[in-house]
Amino acid sequence: MIAGWRQAHRWSMVWLLLAVVLGLAVYHHWKVLPEGLDWQSEERIVNLSDIKFLKDQTYQDKNKQTVIKQEIFDNVFQFIDAADQYILVDMFLFNYFGVTDSQAYRSLCQELTDKLVAKKQAKPDIRIDFITDPINTVYGGLSSPQIKALQQAGVNVIITDLKPLRDSNFFYSGWWRLVFSWWGNSSAHGWLTAPFKAKGKVNLRSYFALLNFKANHRKVFLADNSGRLAAVVASANPHDGSSRHANVAISVKGQTAEALYQSETMVAQLSAASLNPLPENLLNNQTTGENKYAKVRVVTENKIAQAALTVINQTQAEDKIYLAMFYLSDRRIIKALVEAAERGVITKIILDPNRDAFGYEKNGIPNRPVAAELLRRSDNKIAVRWSDTHGEQFHTKMLIVFNNEEQTADLLLGSANFTKRNLNNFNLETDLWLTTRQDLSLAQEVKQYFENLWSNGDGNYTVDYEKYQDESWPLFFTYWLQETTGLSSF
Repeated sequence: MIAGWRQAHRWSMVWLLLAVVLGLAVYHHWKVLPEGLDWQSEERIVNLSDIKFLKDQTYQDKNKQTVIKQEIFDNVFQFIDAADQYILVDMFLFNYFGVTDSQAYRSLCQELTDKLVAKKQAKPDIRIDFITDPINTVYGGLSSPQIKALQQAGVNVIITDLKPLRDSNFFYSGWWRLVFSWWGNSSAHGWLTAPFKAKGKVNLRSYFALLNFKANHRKVFLADNSGRLAAVVASANPHDGSSRHANVAISVKGQTAEALYQSETMVAQLSAASLNPLPENLLNNQTTGENKYAKVRVVTENKIAQAALTVINQTQAEDKIYLAMFYLSDRRIIKALVEAAERGVITKIILDPNRDAFGYEKNGIPNRPVAAELLRRSDNKIAVRWSDTHGEQFHTKMLIVFNNEEQTADLLLGSANFTKRNLNNFNLETDLWLTTRQDLSLAQEVKQYFENLWSNGDGNYTVDYEKYQDESWPLFFTYWLQETTGLSSF
């Protein structure tokens, strides 16, 4: 009798524990986000003289010689050099992890550190905010010499607190919330090989935190420039191992930059921190100049998905969709692309083959099974080409939609991959959504950029779909399972 009671008691405790874990998993998977996330700014009219399209490219020329052209961080560093009053940086990867050949990469992490430290030393009164993701300290398990140097120089460094965000890894994060999240972490007494090919040892708590698979994935830069506020929103990281990746960015001046500052304020607040106040003379600066403009909105988190779906779903026959993407896996986006192709929309997609990741070889998930699905479901109406990578990644995240009836072009670019994690309020993400006339310079420039990649105009940028074609059902099932459950790194 007593033995039976004890066994029943043990089982009741097991069921209670599972109920608590399930309750935590459900709540933190769908909880209300902190105020200011999943946000879209007001539409602002910006003269094209205040907008600049930036791109980084690594490719082989017609003689099979590697060519590297970089504009994004060159522009960021120019803005830092010119700043007098304020700088804000929010960057996901800010480290030297994953570098296998120091001669093949640019030391972007140290370059950015040196620039900011030198600026603070030269102008002690300048206000500098620096936000980054805890991945750069391996979730507290390693000390970052760059972050330490910024702090010692007087920069306001904020390591993003990811706990207020939703949990994407449904089958793990409930256990982490209940047991491991209370442990904290320390860079002392590490005994395990650090992930990401980082130098040093970490403890088990770093791995426990890593398995939550979420991040502050934003890539935003702000600085004052000639009495106005300038911004860069990019797909690029100041990360040594990523310095040869293909990326895109938009530089914009004026009130759009103020909206980005407002959005970044929310990131600081969820991390129990605050940004330096903007100098008042930088506020409410009206744009001036030529009468050629774009409508610009800041979109974050799920609002990026809504923007993409809005412009894709409005397309009609003979409109054009150009998509250049590092990761494509979101089921809503896939459905919208197939339906657009069925309406007669000309749809061209350039994808990374998902082959290379900082010295590791990947299996092509998610892009290869997704590409196969897109061609199958659209009856080959959707055209796909692969970026012709050679160790680097096609890290671009950009959607261009040309509407023939309105003669407009919509451009959406920034940090967000088109995946469930990036678009469904798990990561922190920032994109810019720009609308302009097709005949104006911005639309023509991004169109030329994409079509040059597609046709290999002045170099070897892309290869045919057949080179990385993989229509196997096991690969598709693995992708589908990872996308659905959150048990993935994409």
